[in-house]
Amino acid sequence: MNFAGMIEHEHPMKTKLLLAGQEALKAQILDIKQQLTDLQESSEIEEKSSAGDKYETHQEMLNQSREILQKRLSTSKLMLAQLNAVSVKPTDRIQEGAVFEVMMGNIWVSTPYGKLAVDGKDYQLVSQDSPLVQALWGKKKGESSEFRGKPIVIKDLY
Repeated sequence: MNFAGMIEHEHPMKTKLLLAGQEALKAQILDIKQQLTDLQESSEIEEKSSAGDKYETHQEMLNQSREILQKRLSTSKLMLAQLNAVSVKPTDRIQEGAVFEVMMGNIWVSTPYGKLAVDGKDYQLVSQDSPLVQALWGKKKGESSEFRGKPIVIKDLY
């Protein structure tokens, strides 16, 4: 199959969402790496200029910040890997890769990133474990389910 043939089977909006999500997560990863570098430089400067309790307290704070950033980095890398594995082919039911519209807005079942704006519209990127997605799992456009005690209708799905 040639490359042009593959594009025909992708939904254009899903492809845009994928690219925007990849860019956002890559930027997030670069930002966290820069923060880790800055933290390391701060640690080295502090090491040269102080000693005693003040130094140890500062080092402990740096270590805690480093751990938080390492966890964020790991999470961001995992989200990027999840995003890269999501299908951008059209679908007729709520499943991984589905983009759907409900009263609350536009949802893409992909990775738990949060809000992403594409072509002037906001999309919530959520995992398939999201309570909303679980309530609608397997449903088709026009079908409804109950979510938090209220009926929710799938207005659009692709």
